[in-house]
Amino acid sequence: MPMRKFVIAVLLLVCAALPAVAGPKIERIKTPLGIEVWFVREPSIPIVSLQATWRGGSSSDPAGQEGLAQLVTGLLNEGAGDLSADDFQIALQDGAIDMGFGADRDYTTATLRTLTRNRARAFELLKLALTAPRFDDEPVQRVKAQARVAYERSRASPNALVGERFAQLAYGDHPYGRRSSASTESLERIDRAALAGFTRSLFARSNLVIGAVGDVAPDDLARLVDTSFGALPAQATVALPAQVTPKTAAQPVVIPFPNPQSIVLFGAPGIAREDPDWYAATVLNQVLGGGGMTSRLFEEVREKRGLVYSVGTQLTPYKAAALVSGSLATANAQVGDALKLVRAELARVAKEGVTDGEMASAKSYMTGSFPLRLTSNAAIAGMLVAIQNTGLPPDYIDAYPGLINAVTQDDILRVAQRLFARDDYLVVVVGQPAGLETPGGKQGG
Repeated sequence: MPMRKFVIAVLLLVCAALPAVAGPKIERIKTPLGIEVWFVREPSIPIVSLQATWRGGSSSDPAGQEGLAQLVTGLLNEGAGDLSADDFQIALQDGAIDMGFGADRDYTTATLRTLTRNRARAFELLKLALTAPRFDDEPVQRVKAQARVAYERSRASPNALVGERFAQLAYGDHPYGRRSSASTESLERIDRAALAGFTRSLFARSNLVIGAVGDVAPDDLARLVDTSFGALPAQATVALPAQVTPKTAAQPVVIPFPNPQSIVLFGAPGIAREDPDWYAATVLNQVLGGGGMTSRLFEEVREKRGLVYSVGTQLTPYKAAALVSGSLATANAQVGDALKLVRAELARVAKEGVTDGEMASAKSYMTGSFPLRLTSNAAIAGMLVAIQNTGLPPDYIDAYPGLINAVTQDDILRVAQRLFARDDYLVVVVGQPAGLETPGGKQGG
């Protein structure tokens, strides 16, 4: 039995064995200060988990200060209020409190996990981190040093280089075209004033979304949320990026790199998360390249012909742009043949769509594995936030299987034509590729 069919069979058996479980009961709480929280009460374990996001992430970094959002999030629990960096960490450890921060392109995130009995202290520490971060010199220099090391390492990483160049070409001068992490140059332009200013502009109530799960009464949770977030300014002033359409290109772009294999990244305008065709696009992506070893590209390019080490596709619905992209890794000598075959498969799916069997397998996996995203309180809190940030209703978790199963062959073909009836993909290659041609048959470079 071919590997793809074997893997599909195993996954279908596993997903079929998963029971259909109703989604958690979601309560929409309004705190005394007017902050909305989506909450799932779970009294079986004495733990409270919370996730909060603010609209605004690395794409809000000022030009020349790339990495600012990530530096801020790396420093928020490195001292706040009267607590030094060491004292703040000791307070977290003494209370068995997990607190973390992060930033992606569009959002900055805070996560909190605490024993129910320590909830008051946990939410007070979160308030300090958000409203009174110290940005003392020692932790700032330490986190900057870590960022410098990460940057230098990225210069030797083909994956980092291809992603960085792809973003530059796809988005140009738009903030999505800039680095999300710091460079040696940008670190020199980020001082304490920049850190404090970004914090003040970002953390507010107007761009705040909260999800919480755990062993706490709704009224108590509302009080705790007001403790942590009630002192934030009403309105955020952080700059948000304008809408942008990813650019395409007639010729591949090659970044020479001394390595026996090449990394290829290709992409084109995608489908927004709010688009009615989103669910059809996710089923199509699962079939084409998002399903790993079960995907069509894996079977055609790797299993049948052995042209790549890895191959896949993904949908990236940024808030200000929609991208469909794919990647492959292969020996330098096989880049041309592998990319030519990938292009042919994309053209084929745009012309023919997918088979009934492929669609059924993708739907079964997607609906059967969906409950696995909700296996912890923290995961559920994250889902509550994601649902709100996407503008979906509270019953989305229960509705998801129906949304996927409602996708038809006509839907998939229509979406495939929207995405892949083209030959002008932006293609970036890092390595020493051979046989690389443009769609018209000319050598690229």
